[in-house]
Amino acid sequence: MAARNREEEDQTIEIRYHIQCDDDTSHEFRVVLNARTLEQVRRAEDEPPAWTRLGDWDEGGCELDPTTHSHCPLAVALADVVERFRALLSYTEVTATIETPQRIFVKRSSVQRVLSSLIGLLMATSGCPSMAFLKPLARFHLPFATREETLFRVVGAYLFGQYLLHHRGGPFDVDLDKLRQAYARIHTINLSLARRLRHFAGGDANVNAVVLLDLFAQEFPPAIDEHMGEMAYLFEEYMQPELPGQTNPPT
Repeated sequence: MAARNREEEDQTIEIRYHIQCDDDTSHEFRVVLNARTLEQVRRAEDEPPAWTRLGDWDEGGCELDPTTHSHCPLAVALADVVERFRALLSYTEVTATIETPQRIFVKRSSVQRVLSSLIGLLMATSGCPSMAFLKPLARFHLPFATREETLFRVVGAYLFGQYLLHHRGGPFDVDLDKLRQAYARIHTINLSLARRLRHFAGGDANVNAVVLLDLFAQEFPPAIDEHMGEMAYLFEEYMQPELPGQTNPPT
């Protein structure tokens, strides 16, 4: 039994969110990912709530066919979180403890900020095709990342992927054009999701958590040109003819 449990642990990655409210209520979320596909491992559950059905809302050009996919995987992934926090207001203060396989984060913040971090993780690993390129960020989840940290992580992960693609014979998107397009697509998805949540939720915490995520999606294309220039000072050593420790090859 112990050996089987260890084998299962090797095949999954678990991230826990514990959210403690000031009224002594608390919420625990276990996000279990398949270690290979980086998609959520879910138990068989009852029929998802009606608001998650695919095709009932303007999906903004969803890649999935409603005749073969009855529900939006992104909405289904968020259903439990949305239900539990549907009555809370954005500015409600909570204490969040997030456990990843590598470390523990503890932060006192507004519920919308905490939910934004959790919802971002769930969206990236939901199985939504438009979110799949965010899986590497979910694998190395960083709760409460700043705008600069997110920009660094997103661009770094994308260029890592482009490097691997290039070495398989594919084109290298050095100008990040496809990444800009991907975030424009995410912005459209966020708008559709926010419309769903406004219709369903009583409070505004869930909606504003998505709005916080969408701020980055909206800012990302101009941020590539503007803020990456501001971060150039971090890479001064890369601008030198040689990196430290390098030697000129013999002539």
